[in-house]
Amino acid sequence: MFTNLRNRFIVIAILILASGFFLWNNKRKTTTPTHQGTIVNLGLDLQGGMHLGLELDQSNRVSSDPAGDIQLALTVLRKRIDEFGVLEPIIQTVGAERIVVELPGVTDPDRAKAVVQRSAFLEFKITDKTQALERSIGIMDRTLRDLGVTASVGATPARPSAVQDLLGADSAKEAESDSVITNGIFASLIQPSSAVGLPQVPGEYVVREGAYRQVDSLLRRPEVRRLWPRGIDFKWSNAPISAGVEQFRLLYALDERPIITGTHLVNAIAQLDPLTNGAEVNFELDRQGGRRFGQETARHVGDYMAIILDNEVQGRPPVIQSRIERQGRIQLGGRSLQEAQDLALTLRAGALPTPLKIVEERQVGPSLGADAIRGGIIAGIIGVIFVILMMILYYAWSGVIAIGALIIYTLMTFAALAAFEATLTLPGLAGFVLAIAMAVDANVLIFERIREELADGKTVRLSVDEGFKNALPAIIDSNLTTVLTALFLFQFGTGPVQGFAVTLIIGVFASMITAIFVTRTFFLAWLKRRPDMTTLSVGTYRAFKNAAYKFIENRRYAYIVTAAILTLGAVAIVARGINYSVEFTGGTLMHVKASEAITVDALRGGLEAEGFSGAEIQTFGASNEFVVRVRVGDNTTDADDTQQAGAAIAQALTKIVGAGNFSVERTEAVGPKVGGELQQKAFMAIFFSFFAVLAYLAYRFDWRFGLAAVVATVHDIGVTIAFIALLKLEVSLVVVAALLTVLGLSLNDTIVIFDRIRENLRDRRQMNFIDLLNRSVNETLPRTVLTGVTTLGTLIALSIFGTDVIRPFSLVLFFGILLATFSSIFIAAPILLWIQTKWPPAAGVAASAVKRVAASAKAQPTG
Repeated sequence: MFTNLRNRFIVIAILILASGFFLWNNKRKTTTPTHQGTIVNLGLDLQGGMHLGLELDQSNRVSSDPAGDIQLALTVLRKRIDEFGVLEPIIQTVGAERIVVELPGVTDPDRAKAVVQRSAFLEFKITDKTQALERSIGIMDRTLRDLGVTASVGATPARPSAVQDLLGADSAKEAESDSVITNGIFASLIQPSSAVGLPQVPGEYVVREGAYRQVDSLLRRPEVRRLWPRGIDFKWSNAPISAGVEQFRLLYALDERPIITGTHLVNAIAQLDPLTNGAEVNFELDRQGGRRFGQETARHVGDYMAIILDNEVQGRPPVIQSRIERQGRIQLGGRSLQEAQDLALTLRAGALPTPLKIVEERQVGPSLGADAIRGGIIAGIIGVIFVILMMILYYAWSGVIAIGALIIYTLMTFAALAAFEATLTLPGLAGFVLAIAMAVDANVLIFERIREELADGKTVRLSVDEGFKNALPAIIDSNLTTVLTALFLFQFGTGPVQGFAVTLIIGVFASMITAIFVTRTFFLAWLKRRPDMTTLSVGTYRAFKNAAYKFIENRRYAYIVTAAILTLGAVAIVARGINYSVEFTGGTLMHVKASEAITVDALRGGLEAEGFSGAEIQTFGASNEFVVRVRVGDNTTDADDTQQAGAAIAQALTKIVGAGNFSVERTEAVGPKVGGELQQKAFMAIFFSFFAVLAYLAYRFDWRFGLAAVVATVHDIGVTIAFIALLKLEVSLVVVAALLTVLGLSLNDTIVIFDRIRENLRDRRQMNFIDLLNRSVNETLPRTVLTGVTTLGTLIALSIFGTDVIRPFSLVLFFGILLATFSSIFIAAPILLWIQTKWPPAAGVAASAVKRVAASAKAQPTG
């Protein structure tokens, strides 16, 4: 199919049309009567979002450890919101008893609030078959009558007494008792489910929908609650049920002790029942829970088991037919599949220790501020123009083809973000920058290969075919190792780490499609139009042509430079520590209300001047209300004194807006956005991604190549951290995103060189290994430098036009690109030489090349 040029253009047209549809659809879905939608969902730092203030709801159950329950709730909420699909939310404690949740790009606020508030406490209980309610209803009614509560007019059931039918009336005493029950409010309102035509279930009763709240209120009065049958609990169904023309609420008398709870649940998946097409949740228990569930259900075969979620019975209790172990399901009646999915994700995240109530709900503005966003857009436009000029000036008409492919790449990337409803934030843009670098890199690899083939005297058509063929392994290997890293970042990371990973994965696949398929299609069309071409417009100037630098021999100088940076960085870290931002340390939150509207940019600049570096400022509802977050210890003598920090902020605000022109609504301590658990997950993601890269390269190359790539990448991360410590840059989530980008660039550069080394090992069997390494680095030097220069152009623009908020990001990334280029030349290849010499291959081409190095070890040091 793809050998036909017409079919290839049809596929490209489909990709463009599909991309346009997804972008338009996202704009349509996010547009409201008061808000213009966007083609891609933007994060809190770019557009603001929904702010929720949550506190423990202790109206029904008093918490014995409020502080501990708040911390547990924080962990549960993070898991839920990550699964809910909101990328890069803000979830942090404020004060001792409040949690703040800020959600970007939420189009269904009611659904989001339901997911946040649901307790998700799951229980399984056996329905009562001893008629305990019937035996107690008389004394409860007499108690209510003594309290002055009687059956209301019209509340008498249609039958003389449904309860009387159950108990019978074969004695004077029972008749007297029934007479009292008949006149009681519970006897008037509570009936067995069979009385309205429902199949009888032990312990199941019905109450008219209009009266069930009254009955529930009376049942829970302390005077009545003391009269409940021993060992029996009462629960209502989660939804009314129709019987005839009326609606009833089901009331269940259940064993007080659950046979098992959701604490043993390990997985829950929503699906549709293939027979009824009704939504349901299939759940799985752990081994211990499965054993206990199996023992209890085997003991209760023939009994009815109620499934209770958040104190409501889910559907009518099924009869236990046989022993049930680890697998089960919760049928949700007439509820939608989306509701089932929300229930499944809350069950997987775990139950809240105490229910939460929403005490504050507002819209908040972007945390970056209009100045930072405007500067980022300008920098992005200038960066794109720089890339276009570089590609056209260096590769002539072939560069124009590459630009056309890059435009399609950008369209596809944003369309994929829209299709997956992903949220784009500044860390996500970091992933996009890296993916653009890789897209440019793939075209550069292809063009340089075409140039090499043309230089060997091959025809234009053969040079194009061979260029794509020879560049393909390096493109695939470098992109797939990046995807492997990003997958682990997404799996173990959260918040900005996941946002970075999602954007990077989408960008990498889009770049591979455009470089391998779209660019080649454009070349094929060009060649078809001009089949008699004897030369190809692929640029006349070639940097580093016939380069023959002795990189490996000079590796010791590189070691000295990198060791010096690492040593100085280690000293700086020991002496001063890492300068973490408020996102990592927590700090002080102040809710400020100015008498007149003021811009976020003016406030941020004023606070910076007063010594509050890295302050986070967001509009909070109205244009004259703000939330200001500053780091622990900024401008205070006591890092833990929130009031002192608040006073320092107020003093700074007085200088900015004037005394009496603002009021402080509240001042509270605020916890970190990135807790210890999330930091641990980020380190785990990087750690496991290294193993994945090592395994992949061991499969595609040799384990020695994989180990050398991992060591070189670890070196680059270490040196970048040392650079951050030396400049005392503030480590924010944005800087973390830059660090992850350096990781990707470093791997990409190293893999490209290693791929050329592997090729030369195959084609130049008699060459000394050191000479072979030098040749491989020199041959890839044009690609290494050009890719770095195009990316650096964007970052220079970002440094010039960006604000203090995003300047650290561009500075770290600028250094990281220089380092990745340096490392791939002076670190990765020499490390491979050392590893190959230390543990030489047993046989093959590489073994013979290494043996030639070992034979001249005295002349050529390998350290």
